[in-house]
Amino acid sequence: MLQRIPSPPVDHLISGHTKSLTQLKRHKHEQECIAATGKRVYRLRVFGRHRVVIADPTLLQEFFAAEREGAVEKPDEQPFPLGHGKPEYNVFSEKTSSPMWKLVRKGTASAFQAVNMRQFHNHVVDVVNRLVEGIKAKGSSAVVNFADIGQRESFDVIGNVGFGKDFRASRDIDDTTSNTFALLTNFLHEVTLRSNNPMRKYWRSKEVIAAEAEAQKLQVLLEELVQDCQKRSPEAAGDKSIAGHLMRLRDAKGQPLSFKRMVQEFFIFFLAGSETTGHTIAWTLYFLAKNPKAMAKLEAELDEAGLLVTPSNPTPRAFSFSDIGKLHYLDHVIKESMRLQPVAASPLARVAKRDLHLSDGTVIPAGVMVEAAQYTPMRDERWGWHRGNEFLPERWEEPDMEYHVRGAATGVPKSGAQSGEEDLEIDAQVVSEHKVRRFNPFGQGLRNCLGQQLARMNVPTAIAMFVSNFKLELTPEDANKSIEELEILKGTLQPSTGIHMICTPRTCIEE
Repeated sequence: MLQRIPSPPVDHLISGHTKSLTQLKRHKHEQECIAATGKRVYRLRVFGRHRVVIADPTLLQEFFAAEREGAVEKPDEQPFPLGHGKPEYNVFSEKTSSPMWKLVRKGTASAFQAVNMRQFHNHVVDVVNRLVEGIKAKGSSAVVNFADIGQRESFDVIGNVGFGKDFRASRDIDDTTSNTFALLTNFLHEVTLRSNNPMRKYWRSKEVIAAEAEAQKLQVLLEELVQDCQKRSPEAAGDKSIAGHLMRLRDAKGQPLSFKRMVQEFFIFFLAGSETTGHTIAWTLYFLAKNPKAMAKLEAELDEAGLLVTPSNPTPRAFSFSDIGKLHYLDHVIKESMRLQPVAASPLARVAKRDLHLSDGTVIPAGVMVEAAQYTPMRDERWGWHRGNEFLPERWEEPDMEYHVRGAATGVPKSGAQSGEEDLEIDAQVVSEHKVRRFNPFGQGLRNCLGQQLARMNVPTAIAMFVSNFKLELTPEDANKSIEELEILKGTLQPSTGIHMICTPRTCIEE
């Protein structure tokens, strides 16, 4: 059955496509494979093991319907190989069928409800204000790396919202060595290196030894964070933080999460809540700076809302939670940025538990790994993305842009969550069989992004406040680079060497 699925030319006769799959441009490899096979379902080989990639939104909808039925499962993996001893699972690495995964997933989902996000919005504003003042302190026309600024912003936001902890990453934007932010950044770099070379963990080079020492420091810090949260008695029902929800969890025997498991959950919520959002902020500001007409249109919207710093309005009103739903062009800009540069661009890996029969005739045998493409379906013109490789925020003025409308009904399963699963899939969409969801920057299915409501609060607030306070221009060096030169897929799709901008405070600009 597998041999009937087309396959692009291999990199090597023995290793197959291994080389392409371990490069840091994996998302671009999707497009190359589609061009080589002419198909949006194709087969890859890693030595003797095959995997099937699905890059067709209609078939992806069928695939995730099968996941809800228990026909596909997350593969066995330990995604964070640093440290010693047997790693503990967390909500990211645990299998979907695990009662513990369902316990943590359901038990923490309510932490991200809109009512909770609203009460934490002032923390976001405070963090961005600190960064704004830090940039202003560098002087007029200072060059600032917004890849770093975005990470600092999201790091301190998740620290406050998730755990009631100020990690001070936004208090000194020039400190790159003595804070938790630096520890996490260095840890992620080593994880990326090991994911590309599993033998690296056996090396005894100075670099690897130093990375392991950093990982141990991070482990100690997380343990101290759990202990601090426990001292604050976050089990109280009034504590709406992520930590509070985790502390209140009880398994089928009435037992709380173990300390080791709690450390792992703190870590994954910290990582998922900071790195992805930070890169989204950076990419969105990049596209705005690269497209002056879009920037001018957003500036006009902020000005009309009384939020833009101008000579006639040097102290505009503070950005509020209610502004998020009113600034429509801001929403269009962010969606378009997430469509073009989805930080979760790596395909989602699953394993078929039984033979999967897709509507195009493809049969995927049980036991085969299946990868759900995330990058290509949001650019592919076949699915209605007119000029799909261009930054066009105005496309979102059309209703239902998230969906591709197809012809006659085919009997394909609907994409919404099934009975009993509504609290597992965040923002589940129950849609017509005539519409297929083609815009999925937060992933798809039961394991889609748990913290997407936090991102929907954090990103627009940060973008609006940075644009309100500064005229932003890319440095000539970064402005002359193509997006392919700027990006790298290291777990997330991120700027490879930063996004550097000339920041001119709007108070220095004359009308």
